[in-house]
Amino acid sequence: MPYALMEDATALYYEITGQGTPIVFIHPPIMGHLVFKHQKRLAADYQTIFYDLRGHGRSSKGNTPLSIELLAKDINCLLDQLNIQKAVICGFSNGGTVAQEFALLYPERTEALILSGGYSRVDSFNLKSMLRFGMAMAKIRKVPIVAKMQAKSHKYFKEDETEFYQYGKLADSQSVYEFCKAGLSYNSTHSLYRLKVPVLLGYGSQEKSMHHYRLPFQQYASNVKVVYIEGASHEVPPRHFPEFNQVVHQFLQLQTSRSNRS
Repeated sequence: MPYALMEDATALYYEITGQGTPIVFIHPPIMGHLVFKHQKRLAADYQTIFYDLRGHGRSSKGNTPLSIELLAKDINCLLDQLNIQKAVICGFSNGGTVAQEFALLYPERTEALILSGGYSRVDSFNLKSMLRFGMAMAKIRKVPIVAKMQAKSHKYFKEDETEFYQYGKLADSQSVYEFCKAGLSYNSTHSLYRLKVPVLLGYGSQEKSMHHYRLPFQQYASNVKVVYIEGASHEVPPRHFPEFNQVVHQFLQLQTSRSNRS
């Protein structure tokens, strides 16, 4: 199995397949890279890179306290080891905080930024509750219970539920706690003006409590497209993958077309 060693010797498990523009996918707490299993279809047109964050899935925990900045630096190290100079960065939910931080720290290595259920800071009751619940369950070492809940709510096919649960329960409790806590306090709002790359924001049409999170991006970032996935709630990439994959493909094809014209 392929692993990339970080600067502090933490080993991150990754999978890479396909050819073309590289896309790095960043998962939310607990579920690991498997939450993007249906994005593997994008390998027909792109080089897809899936990996497990520290303390999740097959990756080791390491000894460094987890922070959003550390996780962003891990992507930089991963790209170095894969000899990839520039990539599209795609984050789902709390994974979007890592995606934003990478784009802000390494703009020269960011081709475009894609966020599903993304936010620059947590200011809604539902999202605060979700992250605090993850912290509380991790604190009492009940991550498998959350993994079971996530597996049920994120499945598309029947077999997804079993796979998501088995993989999610591998997550380290302390890492889950630290990742949720870091996401809860993350705030990139006043740095968004530095985002000069194309940004795609995807939200489920049914999860209206998330829709206002588009506003800071539209106000401060220079090139933002917002898409609502009809009939979807928060679990867009796994549960509405045909629509999500199509949106991603169209967005990236548009960027390629614009680059060719300029």
